[in-house]
Amino acid sequence: MTADFRKDGSDRLTLFMILDGFRHDFLEAAPYLKSIAGWHGKIRETFGFISTRPAMCAGVYPEQTNLCFEYRFAPHGSTFNPWLFHLLGWADPILPNRFLRLAATAWLRMTHREPVARRTAMIGHMPFSHFPLMDLAEHRLQTEPEYLSIPTIYDLLKSHGQKHLYYGFARPKHRFETMKRVYSRFVSGDLFEADRTMVDRYRRDLRGQRHDFAHLHFSACDWIGHRFGPDSPQMEEAIQTVDSWVKEVHEQALGSYGDVRILATADHGMVNVREHYDIGQELLDPLPFSEPDDYLCFRDSTMARFWFFRPRAEDEIRKRLEKVSWGRIMDEEMQKKHHICFADNSNGDLIFLLEPGAVLLPNYYQAAGTPPKGMHGYAPEAPDNQGAIVIHAPHRSFVAPQGTTLDLVDVFPTLVDMHGLPLPHESMGSSVLTQ
Repeated sequence: MTADFRKDGSDRLTLFMILDGFRHDFLEAAPYLKSIAGWHGKIRETFGFISTRPAMCAGVYPEQTNLCFEYRFAPHGSTFNPWLFHLLGWADPILPNRFLRLAATAWLRMTHREPVARRTAMIGHMPFSHFPLMDLAEHRLQTEPEYLSIPTIYDLLKSHGQKHLYYGFARPKHRFETMKRVYSRFVSGDLFEADRTMVDRYRRDLRGQRHDFAHLHFSACDWIGHRFGPDSPQMEEAIQTVDSWVKEVHEQALGSYGDVRILATADHGMVNVREHYDIGQELLDPLPFSEPDDYLCFRDSTMARFWFFRPRAEDEIRKRLEKVSWGRIMDEEMQKKHHICFADNSNGDLIFLLEPGAVLLPNYYQAAGTPPKGMHGYAPEAPDNQGAIVIHAPHRSFVAPQGTTLDLVDVFPTLVDMHGLPLPHESMGSSVLTQ
């Protein structure tokens, strides 16, 4: 397809909006999104947690990029200094654990050279002794060149001389904004502050230089879904608030551009949490093996990933996991189905996936505190794990019937097609727009 945009002051804007945690049925409570939907359907999350970014921005599955989880096994990784974490482990019995982790997070963000570590690193609840064996899977931001070995939407925009705005998580740029964000999250409990700041910044930027493409990531439904649950009154308020911001963003764009196209998609849905399990207490602690000498277990919220260093440890742990009713070991057939046949074991020798509605507690994100009331990251086919997708593309028709369930990798070719750019051959998805 030949690009149809004007390079000299385009009168067209493509709005790419990610509605984080916006379950497929939330659309019924979002009147503006429903009113502008030329087409809407469901979206299946790619397996894992960070795999959604390569899927949406390049149309590829985890096995093509090796990007699936935030942490991967890498004993010689570049993110976590072994001496620092040995020191933190020594100080752990003496100083408050929370203080140590906040200090380590601040130190990483201030001193690390890599942009992902500087902007997103968070020392959660993994034991300090595990950090030297792990590394952050992402080292570049998705908007940067060479984020992947194949072109992303941002590479395509740059190569075609397109100007774009990106608002990711609207991370604070100034000290005052940082203080405001901390106060909002931890003192006033305002979970809308990040999205409100993003919309305000977008409005200011739109009044300045003209752009061809804008990416906004609304995060309120995800945060509120985890904290209060997807069927809570707080979630109903979040859906309506995000819907009103979508309206505000769209209407302001219509005031500046003659042709505004929208692809608004969730990255995943949100499942009600009904049960939680302590995999250490129930399965691992009674065994005559120790971490990290005999094996390593990374406790993600909805799954446990294992690496084995002794055959006996692997045999015993597999036997115990096979008897569990609230989860299952992902066999070769499941790995093929979910596109996680990796070339190495950096993402795990074994992945134990929990059933929808169950979470591990403690885990390396929620520790042992109050369990989340909503979660995602289950098998992509789980109904409530699926999100909503809405497309507003005047004068275009669609090859898929209304309500069709798409894979997240279909977002990229649809977005590229809608914007009028040529589609790289590496994409694994398909556009839902007719040619």
